[in-house]
Amino acid sequence: MTLLGGVVLAHALLLGLRPPTAAPTMRPAPAAVSVRVVAVAVKPAPTSPPVTPLPAPAAPRTVPPRPARAAPAPRAPAPAARKPLARPAVVGPHAPTRQPPDPGVPTAHDAHATAPPAVDHRADAPSPEQATNAADAPVRLPPSARLDYRVRGTARGLPFEAEAQLLWQRDGDHYQAEWTVRVPLLGQRTQRSEGAVTAVGLAPERYAEQTRGERAAHFDHAGGRIRFSANTPDAALGAGAQDRLSVSLQLGGLLAAAPQRYPPGSTLVLQTAGVREAEAWRWDVQPDETLHIDGQDVPCAKLVRQPRREHDTRVELWLARPFGHLPARLRVSQSNGDVADQQLSALPAR
Repeated sequence: MTLLGGVVLAHALLLGLRPPTAAPTMRPAPAAVSVRVVAVAVKPAPTSPPVTPLPAPAAPRTVPPRPARAAPAPRAPAPAARKPLARPAVVGPHAPTRQPPDPGVPTAHDAHATAPPAVDHRADAPSPEQATNAADAPVRLPPSARLDYRVRGTARGLPFEAEAQLLWQRDGDHYQAEWTVRVPLLGQRTQRSEGAVTAVGLAPERYAEQTRGERAAHFDHAGGRIRFSANTPDAALGAGAQDRLSVSLQLGGLLAAAPQRYPPGSTLVLQTAGVREAEAWRWDVQPDETLHIDGQDVPCAKLVRQPRREHDTRVELWLARPFGHLPARLRVSQSNGDVADQQLSALPAR
């Protein structure tokens, strides 16, 4: 009925009719509404594991600045290597200027050797009793002379040529000797020996080697010492001591005075000084050899100083018998194969 009344009222409103007035009616009490509450269990969202907070960064360590290094002192320039002017070199317009071993008895190796001489272990080596100590043997020295030599050899595998000259002067009881090697465009190297002439031959007082500078050995006969300008230790002065130039002349004087005393196979021992040291040199007498010089055959006595130790030189000396046993040829062989060979280019006057 309520529904029907509502429909009639709606049509009346649509038609513009005023609805009839009716006495107020009592509205029924609203029906009780039952509300059903459904509890829905809500699944809790998964919780993330607790995040461990990162430790706070450590405060930066203050590093004290390093002290600035002092600038290194500039190095002194290395001294320029000396260029010996008097050592023979290759001669020729296109030849390289290599320097060969020194051409005299004192070689570059001999000049700097300081080790004691090696013991000779050869089976045929003479015993100390067989070796002749020439300190007090008779001597006959040759007259003054000037000798010219032609020098040939190899240095570091390269051939070379040069010229040399020996000036030998004897004046009463004093002597002077000078051996000079001249190299075109390079200069010269000179050895000088001077001293006294005694009953037993030469007694050197000063020996010098000179290229650009000079070094010397001084023979103190009164004090019995040999002193060196190179500041190396003094050496005891032995009887009959020689230097590396006078030794060739002294050997000639010994063989000239008593040739029968020194047959092949014998040995002469002479203390020999350079500009740094003095050692006993042993010379082995060889059979005579003949050299062809200036168109003539010249018989010569031959002596050999064998190497005394490793890297030492071998020295061969020929003494011209018809010319007062003056040096006719001198050959110095180094352990590396280098050779300096000097031979007379002309015969001296008799």
